[in-house]
Amino acid sequence: MQQQSVRREPSAQSDASHVKDQDWVPLSDADRYSYQKNGYLLLRGLFDSAAVRRGRELVRAAHEGSTPSIAAHESFTDRPHTVRVRDAIAHHPGLAEFLDHPGLIGPLVSVLGLSVQVLGTEIFVRAQHDAPLESWHTDGGEHLQRIRLAAESASLQVKAQVFLSDASEDDCGNFLLIPGSHRRMPKKTIPTCYIEELNEPFERGELPDDAVTVHAAPGDVLLFPYSLWHAVARNTRRPRETFIFRYGQLWHRPHDYLQQPPEVLANMSPRLRRMFGDFGADPHPTEFYKPNDQRRVMAGEVEAGRR
Repeated sequence: MQQQSVRREPSAQSDASHVKDQDWVPLSDADRYSYQKNGYLLLRGLFDSAAVRRGRELVRAAHEGSTPSIAAHESFTDRPHTVRVRDAIAHHPGLAEFLDHPGLIGPLVSVLGLSVQVLGTEIFVRAQHDAPLESWHTDGGEHLQRIRLAAESASLQVKAQVFLSDASEDDCGNFLLIPGSHRRMPKKTIPTCYIEELNEPFERGELPDDAVTVHAAPGDVLLFPYSLWHAVARNTRRPRETFIFRYGQLWHRPHDYLQQPPEVLANMSPRLRRMFGDFGADPHPTEFYKPNDQRRVMAGEVEAGRR
């Protein structure tokens, strides 16, 4: 099956309808339908070559500077061929350029609604390895794996994978996925969320007939929900450099931080501060569920926490 890429055009029907001076454009109805049906969108050329260069500089800075990260956890299957810097925004503020990019905000609002929170930020490098880099699995843990949403529902959690190195050929540590699997349950669910029915043949080098190999160029972004069945192919060509951004609803618990420090938030736009759960000093608890100014904040019209 051929992978689905996206050309973004305005949509007349969306929770992401236009607000005065809004700098982003929601997905077209056709692209939203494609995401709902297939469980992913490949946003081609979202970041230009200059942004990609700046992104790769952030990767090098994180790698060379031994950026501190959160403690190891037994659920993370880190391997020698993988470098993961979690809560990367706290140490590399240049990531804000990518997180707050209008070309990414539009698709996020289109699939999540206006209640968008950044749950985690990772700088993610996969080195060469002559075997699959990751087995078939879903994200978010065993409890989230058991939740399947109605076709027209807003997403609960999604990931955006920003490609900084060239993965446009096979054997580049390509992202593997099964279209439509975000609405299927594995035959057996296990705490690690690996999909045993696919991984036994995967270890023998066999892919499902309906699997898609994503061929991504630098600057492309892959958007997909927690429930999509996915894996990572072998990498025999070059280190694969990406950012991984996790998103969810404003009322979700973040993934790799509790609260960003004031000095980190101070460098962000009002919109991005809100996307990191900042509601100003002493917010009312209801604000996390139904903030009155959310549409204007996401449009960049009003400073977060001030109405």
